[in-house]
Amino acid sequence: MTEKLFEVDSYCKKFDAKVLSCVECDGGFYVTLDRTAFFPEGGGQASDRGFLGGAAVSDVQISDGDILHKTDKPLNVGSTVCGEIDWELRFSRMQSHTAEHIVSGIVHREFGYSNVGFHMSERTMTVDFSGKLCDCDIARVERLANEAVYKNAAVNVFFPTKEEASALDYRSKLDIAEGLRIVEIEGIDVCACCAPHLKRSGEAGAIKIIDFCPFKSGTRIEMTAGIFAYEDHALLHSSNKRIMGLLSASREAVDDAVSKLCDTVAALKSENASLSRRLALYELDKTELGGAMIGYAKSASYDDLRYCANSISEGFAAPIILLSECDEGAIYVVACRESGARAISAALNSAFSGKGGGKDNYAQGKISVFNKSDIEALIKGLI
Repeated sequence: MTEKLFEVDSYCKKFDAKVLSCVECDGGFYVTLDRTAFFPEGGGQASDRGFLGGAAVSDVQISDGDILHKTDKPLNVGSTVCGEIDWELRFSRMQSHTAEHIVSGIVHREFGYSNVGFHMSERTMTVDFSGKLCDCDIARVERLANEAVYKNAAVNVFFPTKEEASALDYRSKLDIAEGLRIVEIEGIDVCACCAPHLKRSGEAGAIKIIDFCPFKSGTRIEMTAGIFAYEDHALLHSSNKRIMGLLSASREAVDDAVSKLCDTVAALKSENASLSRRLALYELDKTELGGAMIGYAKSASYDDLRYCANSISEGFAAPIILLSECDEGAIYVVACRESGARAISAALNSAFSGKGGGKDNYAQGKISVFNKSDIEALIKGLI
């Protein structure tokens, strides 16, 4: 069984260890050591990365108490190697995981909800809670979490006996009978956890809840911390500053300015659509053809063609077929008072390599070959 150095000293960056085994595996080698500072994947957190005796470690897993280090080179069994973890990666994950404990501890204390799910990605993490949280709740949790950071509380790790554990009030998703490891953030949280953590809460840096949403019967939050929270803030600040400049708005007024701009854009889009439909109807080249109406519009959309068909149908009971040439053929709509639209659409698709369909009284689609004379001949034959 591998001695887990990370359980007692999460700041161990380098260590020496004896190679116990080296077995070739898919894409590399699995190496076991007598001792290691590499944290294996578990509890929602990915494994450490780094180097062992010059071999790159890309993944670490645990199996039957043995920790398997996946390396890109074989290591000699019986040799002593120097291990070095990727400290920047490890520290950012300790910031994130300790921040998660702070948030989960506060949610448990303030609302009585349990952490029922946790996943850490490279820059953010998601945490699932067993109850509903609203905007005001989330704002309160975030503020209290950052106040906990400012307190710079000590983070203690210990292994209680069964008797000591029975007297402890701690959070845990599992009923752990042996090897219980407790992470205590003084005055903030007590939780069973196997992962490396910071020495003090102040090292977590800023804690930011990015988003939250209902999840199953509870709430899922997305959060970030430490350097990633700083980078998220810097990105948002930079974006907001550019928007302020574009809209000539102060920091306090930028959201109102954006809202007004969105209203203006929506109004202009509506006006443009109305003008486009009216122009399509005005420019429509239409002809009565064997009991049907066929028409051609320039650069029209489906909405434009539908508007034209609806306008014409007010005084025309026969089938209406309208087309607009495009880069890859033409789009079309077919409108009928009662039935026949689907049959005409199917005929157009079959004759001119098209696709589309609809109901008996309305259909639309696109054809790949646009030839007016051939189209009109087809319509004459159908009607």
